[in-house]
Amino acid sequence: MKNKYANRLLPVTVIVLLLLLGCASVRYFPSSSKTYPPTSSAAIYYWDKPDRPYREMGTIEVKAQTEKGMLEKFKQKAMEIGADGVFIRSVENKLRSDTQDGDLWFLVKAPIRAKGIAIKFEDTSSKK
Repeated sequence: MKNKYANRLLPVTVIVLLLLLGCASVRYFPSSSKTYPPTSSAAIYYWDKPDRPYREMGTIEVKAQTEKGMLEKFKQKAMEIGADGVFIRSVENKLRSDTQDGDLWFLVKAPIRAKGIAIKFEDTSSKK
């Protein structure tokens, strides 16, 4: 006799695994102990540095499933720590091959891993 819960276990397991795979993570490593109040917006600089003078606040590392999710996480963290923007320095996005039962190959998209530098613009209005 089969367990009546066996048919329900597989879908629940699949849902839990999908939720875990979809989770993004963000880590911040400040370069000093100075803190800033949160900002209401933050610019994303993808490969090109900003034209204005700035100081580096620290490094933000993001892991996400999509580029859109990655950019959202960078922006959210930057605003949370009081940064005016993030200069994205590196992005790793590749496919990973796995095997199942030794003979079935399939491609699995690995999470996007990216690093950026949180920046605070220099106040040049008081300098003459």
